[in-house]
Amino acid sequence: MMQDTPTTSRSGGPNANTRRAYEALREGIGSGEFGPGTWLRESSVASTLGLSRTPVREALRMLASEGVVELVHNRGARVVSWTSEDIGEVYQLRALLEGHGAALAAGRASREEIAELNSLEDRFEAAARRVDATAQCNNELHAAIIRCSGSPQLATLLDVISSAPLVMQAIRRYADDDLQRSILQHRDVINAIQHGDEGLAESAMRSHILAARYAARRMAT
Repeated sequence: MMQDTPTTSRSGGPNANTRRAYEALREGIGSGEFGPGTWLRESSVASTLGLSRTPVREALRMLASEGVVELVHNRGARVVSWTSEDIGEVYQLRALLEGHGAALAAGRASREEIAELNSLEDRFEAAARRVDATAQCNNELHAAIIRCSGSPQLATLLDVISSAPLVMQAIRRYADDDLQRSILQHRDVINAIQHGDEGLAESAMRSHILAARYAARRMAT
């Protein structure tokens, strides 16, 4: 019989089993395996992952706090359904926050960090025909730009906002034109950061995020 273990580590964060359940559920939602409106049963998820129900329950609470699932009294947890208006608002927030992050990066990024950004963009372009790889490379590039900003608070806020299921899935549904636009816009952002142009970096990133919202909105219709 599986034994329940504490759901938090000594550092106060989720323990390994809770983190494992959280990551598995978040990935399943992001990939579309668990679509909007899907019920996530504790017992079923726990059995699939080989865990007890306690870490699964805690993982669902974490996802609920991020707005990814909703907890329904006496019924369980369900993946949130997003409207076109919801997606528009999320992308507006991302444009503001990531634009600010790009501006900070333009003033703070080192040569080594800029080289990493160019390398990640090279990987994104090389992976443009492989859906899962493209999504991963895109996420890594955006995360690296925020790291260059030197603002952990910004990273925390964006981690929550970007957890919206349709945001995570959007790039997996990109058409060729969407991918080519992203490639050009990524290069614009990186070039602005490389030249230390904070205003241009912010403007380029905002334009990039707001353009991407149309692909995400197509999935909400």
